[in-house]
Amino acid sequence: MKILESDEKKGIYKILVEDEEDLWVLRNIIRKGDLVEATTTREVKPGEGGESRRFPMLLRVRVKDIEFQAFTDRLRIKGIVVEGPDKFGVVGKHHTLTIKPGDTVVLVEKRLDEFSRRLIEGFAKKRRILAVALDYEEVCFALVTEQGVKTLREYYTGLPGKGAVEEYEEALRRLLDRVVDEVIEYSESLRVDGVLIGSPGYLKDDVSAKIRGRGFDKPLLTDNTSYGGCKGVDELLRRGGEKSLVGELNMTAALKYFEEFKNTIIRDPEQVAYGLDSVARAVEFNAVRVLLVSSNMLWSGREGPVDANNVVVNAFRKGAEVYVIPPDSNIAPELEGFGGIIALLRFRLPYPP
Repeated sequence: MKILESDEKKGIYKILVEDEEDLWVLRNIIRKGDLVEATTTREVKPGEGGESRRFPMLLRVRVKDIEFQAFTDRLRIKGIVVEGPDKFGVVGKHHTLTIKPGDTVVLVEKRLDEFSRRLIEGFAKKRRILAVALDYEEVCFALVTEQGVKTLREYYTGLPGKGAVEEYEEALRRLLDRVVDEVIEYSESLRVDGVLIGSPGYLKDDVSAKIRGRGFDKPLLTDNTSYGGCKGVDELLRRGGEKSLVGELNMTAALKYFEEFKNTIIRDPEQVAYGLDSVARAVEFNAVRVLLVSSNMLWSGREGPVDANNVVVNAFRKGAEVYVIPPDSNIAPELEGFGGIIALLRFRLPYPP
């Protein structure tokens, strides 16, 4: 989740939805009667006898209901249109905003209670990413944060012509080693969370392999760009590279906790809980330190005496770290095998769940 605009006095919050966790956050802060604005499409009949067509438009709706669309990464916000293009005559009509990762949502005249504020702040991805773009002529390093993109360094490679093969190959080797040194130095001095490298051809792969060979353990993603230099960094970010890395960072943490869960269940099974009933009981005792839940469990609307969403919300209220795991995650099948929800505990419960 990225907060693009925030004005507490006016109650305006412009939010970029980055993953399924963010949909869960919106599900739990948007209330009936709230005003929500988003770009959507609507089928409109232009005139008498004309065929209806679907048009893109920006609509503001007053919320009547909000629900997950089962087994998809979609959130459906149902309401009455209060503001929209006059030419389509949609004001006063029912409409459903369908929100997915990558969409931008605006909350209007929204007064956040303490829980909603904590939820937004807790899931806002305040990441520091080092972006690097290189080709055979230019190299650029930039720091990407919530505040924007800051160029750290840009320089020409000064590679000789390819006619002198040995001289060229030695200069290229020195260049790649220099880039690797700078990536590691910036990563340590700026305390970045991950690195994004782009280039035409195989340069990015060569640099990535050298970095990994130096024991670098932060998330590192590569992508193709048409250019090196700062123009290449711009292209890298336009292609959504930093969003992919944010998702990778989040899943890296979830994977770490899932491995801890599997080790703990063998070594000290009373320090974990799994399955909805057992995790719900652990939440009641304020024992949950970390909670992982499959999006399928939250999205499916499974009926039963225990509501999965309430369990997860209450865990967050009580200070637990919460991770919503999408179905395409490599740990999702195993998580489903444990009932779709697991928890690492702060302490053993009074008696086995």
